[in-house]
Formats: sequence, structure tokens, C-alpha cells
Amino acid sequence: MTPREPDPEAWLQRRPWFALYGLRLKQKKEGDEDNDEEEEKLPPLFLLPHDLLFKILLYCDPYSLGNTACVSKYLLETIQNVELWKKACLEAWPLSGSAKVKQLVTRHYNGNWKTLWLTRPRLRCDGIYVSRNTYIKTGIVEWRVKNPVHLVLYYRYIRFFPDGQFLYKTTPATVSKVVRRLRTMPNGPTKVQGEDGVVVGRYHFHHDLVYTSMVYPGSTSTEIRSKLRLRSTTQAKNNRLDILALMSYARERGTYIPMDPNPQANNENDALSYNRGLNTYCFVPWHRVPTSEMNLGIDEMDYFCTG
Repeated sequence: MTPREPDPEAWLQRRPWFALYGLRLKQKKEGDEDNDEEEEKLPPLFLLPHDLLFKILLYCDPYSLGNTACVSKYLLETIQNVELWKKACLEAWPLSGSAKVKQLVTRHYNGNWKTLWLTRPRLRCDGIYVSRNTYIKTGIVEWRVKNPVHLVLYYRYIRFFPDGQFLYKTTPATVSKVVRRLRTMPNGPTKVQGEDGVVVGRYHFHHDLVYTSMVYPGSTSTEIRSKLRLRSTTQAKNNRLDILALMSYARERGTYIPMDPNPQANNENDALSYNRGLNTYCFVPWHRVPTSEMNLGIDEMDYFCTG
């Protein structure tokens, strides 16, 4: 009796292993003794038809493909398929459009989709960027007591979405405690204060530079903009965002300034620049949130070197 395939609509996301339902692997006969012993030692994954294995790999993200390549030479050769990396590139730069991405890979990368994905900077949406900041605060002076000094810790979180929007939050809470509020874009008005408060903004990505803009929480006339530079500690990681500029603009008249490559080019007299709390953003993927070193408190890690 063939097992009944589950209804995909009942799940929150598609499951690639649904393709395995109803599949029957061919058993070896007793008379086949030449190469059967070596083939029987192969894992069941290697016994799958090539087309079915390729279909499963289509549901994997590029970083999972990299892990798959470390398993065996057979899987290393399998993930070299052009369609796998073409799909990854088209998903990595959705705002550019498929036509522009195809033109880019033809002109500058000789049609090699994998090289494009490995070498061209791209914002990651499979996690959050975290900036860990500390500062020293002087305590209250009491009678016959020396002036105490406190080391204060807080975080800046920014989570990018492929459609050009992002979520931002500043809080002393660690990454494991705020991640649930940053995974999905909220529907309708959002809270800007308290534990559940987040700020929605928009961004523009150009080469390795990111320009962000958001309205100051609780205000309708103050706009906060930043200029960030994306870089990688190792190839294709794209796991660091250096803060090049952070400033606020007063918009009492309701004017709008386009997001150009230099946020300081227009109305410099209207801008207020900030030079504190500008530690580099470090990327934390979703699966590493519970074990990330960003969860360590001030007693366990007083300073974090971003690298």
C-alpha cells in the first residue's frame, strides 16, 4: 500500500523530503555478488536517482549546499549544477530584477553563476546583524562613598528583508530574547516602545554600501539615516556592516530628501551627526542565535572584537 502524501498546504513551508514518499529503492538479488557489496555500503542518499537528488537540492540554501559539498565527491559534483547557483543568485538580488542579474553575470562573470554568488557583495536575510556597544556611566555620589562607575551594555539590531525594508531595534536585551520580534515583518502599526517595540525602515543597496532611513520612534518629523559598508571576514560570508555615518534630520516642514549615495550631500546644516555606539554589525544566522557569543552578558564578556 502506497503511503498517502501529506497536504503541503497544511505546513508553513514546503518540505523537500515529500518527494521521497512512495519511492521504492531496488533491492539487490542474492546472485549479484560482483559489485553489489560495494554498492550496498553506499548511503541511501546515493541510491536516489540524479533528478530526484537535484530536486531536493533546489530547496537548500547556498550555505547548505556548501555543507553538502563536504560530504563526498559525488555530492560535490552534484552541487556544481548551474541551475542551483542561478536560483541562489536570483534570490540574492531580487530588487535588481532577473534581467539585470543575467546581464551582470554575462558581462562581468563569464556566465558563471557560482562565481557571482561567491564574489559579489549581497545583504543576507537569513539572520540578523547585531552591533554590541558598551559605555561607562558614572554613578551617584554618596556621603563617604567613592563615586561608582558602571559599564553599560546595549545592542543595535537590524534585520533586512528582500523587498527593501528592514526592522530596527535598540535594547539591552540579548539576541536570543529579541529574535522572535525580528523574524517577520509586522502587519499594521508597530509598537516603537517597550520590549516588543520595533522600527520599520527602508534601505538602498549599491555595490558594497547600504543606505538606511527610518523615522525616529515617537516622532513624525525626525528622520535617522545611516551609511554602512558591507564586507566579509571570509569569502561570501557578508557578515560585517561597518557604520560609516549615522545622523538625524529634522523634517518640520515635511520635506523629503532622496536616498543618494552620500547622505551628507544635501542639507548638511539640517543634519546632526553621531559618533557613539558605532560598533560594527556582526551577522548572526537564525540557527546560531541560541549559541551565539552575543548572548554573553557584561560579566562574561566586557568587550567584543568584531574582526
